[in-house]
Amino acid sequence: MIRNRNTVITLSVVVSLLVVVWSNAQAHTRFEINTTKEGVRVDNNIMIGHICTNEPVIGQVIVFPDVTTALVDTSPDSNAALPAETFTRSDQPATAFIQGLTIAGIMSRDTFSMSALIRDATGNPIGVWSAGGSVPENNWVAKTPVRINPINIVAESCAKKVIIAPAIANVCQVTSLNEIDAKNPDRTDVDFWTAPDAGHPKFDSPDWNFPAPFTVNRDLEANPLPSNCGEGVAVRIYPSTAQLDRDFPVVVDGQQVWPAP
Repeated sequence: MIRNRNTVITLSVVVSLLVVVWSNAQAHTRFEINTTKEGVRVDNNIMIGHICTNEPVIGQVIVFPDVTTALVDTSPDSNAALPAETFTRSDQPATAFIQGLTIAGIMSRDTFSMSALIRDATGNPIGVWSAGGSVPENNWVAKTPVRINPINIVAESCAKKVIIAPAIANVCQVTSLNEIDAKNPDRTDVDFWTAPDAGHPKFDSPDWNFPAPFTVNRDLEANPLPSNCGEGVAVRIYPSTAQLDRDFPVVVDGQQVWPAP
């Protein structure tokens, strides 16, 4: 009887842990398709699963790294995942590893009633903001669509894979920049899924488990590693502070609406 009781207790603990793990996995804002081979266009969805504490999501901003100003980290472990501690800051630009990064919007009013493209300095789409929705605070998953145009890895580079980590904000309350603190995971105004090391005083998340990774794997048959690269390296690319200041705020008809001025 004692043995059976212990077995029941053990099973209860295991089930509880599995529920927690499953819930955490569902809670993160992530790409529906998170991995692709280089040179492939992907019509994707950003899955909104975790929202601000007790508040619905009324809008979202996603900004992909501008390759002209993006921050770049590299890891000697070519299989390193986004949060790996083996990554260190590189002094090479993103263009040393990928040939470019652009997106296109996909029209949909399933989650938000309005949206607009965010463009880089040359006019290329680099992000999307969406608003006019209300994703309930519990037990719902919403999708916001985006097309990620083909990303090609530079032939001369040692990159075996490139992890793109865009900056994402699920907005629940329109607050001012002074009120925002992305390091606080219990905030009720905005749910941030951003890199922790961009150096932004307001938009950096607590750690590398927060950003939503989109991984581009090198086509080793069509684009083999150079002979001096060994097993290659892993690369992660994410928006810089300067880009976040330029591209993260939502501007409508010349008026900034988020963060509130």
